[in-house]
Amino acid sequence: MSIKLEPLKCPKCGSVIKAKGRDLVYQCENCGTFVYAPTGEVIVAKILDFELQLPGKKYYMPFLTYYTKAIIYNEEVKGFMAKKGMGGEWITYIPAGGSLPGEEIVRISKMFTANPPRDKNEIDSFRNVPRLPLEIKKEYGEKLAEFIFLSYEVDRPGILQGINYSFEANFEGIVYVPVYYEREYTIALRGYGGD
Repeated sequence: MSIKLEPLKCPKCGSVIKAKGRDLVYQCENCGTFVYAPTGEVIVAKILDFELQLPGKKYYMPFLTYYTKAIIYNEEVKGFMAKKGMGGEWITYIPAGGSLPGEEIVRISKMFTANPPRDKNEIDSFRNVPRLPLEIKKEYGEKLAEFIFLSYEVDRPGILQGINYSFEANFEGIVYVPVYYEREYTIALRGYGGD
């Protein structure tokens, strides 16, 4: 049995894309298109500019983003009245690089989901700043988005006894967020703890 390996090609311009380590996203050096390696599909990627000068080495950390919709049909909360018919729609941000521990993924995700970086300056290249590899697959990110939603419910006053809900998370793309690393990652945007 023989296997013929084909090089990964950019779906947009046909150029061969060079793999870089364990990153799940490749960028075409010819046209700049971002390609999700497991499926070969083109994905939307935004790059946010550094707003703060901090100590440490500069990187870009990938965040998976999901258009998220949840409906809470009812929930039982000890110490509080049961609530029905709540929910909503929002964008969930999942930090997906830098080998972060689980509790850090949840903390940063909740911070960005509650305060999305909507008014931040986007740039068209990484400007020679290395990007951290995308380490979390899109499918796993969907599960993390649901976990983040449930963690908000658990963190509310009272003791959650039960919840009946529907949840949907649709992949939107990747946002590369500027960070500095000096023993830990610090977000290099105003309003996210680095200033």
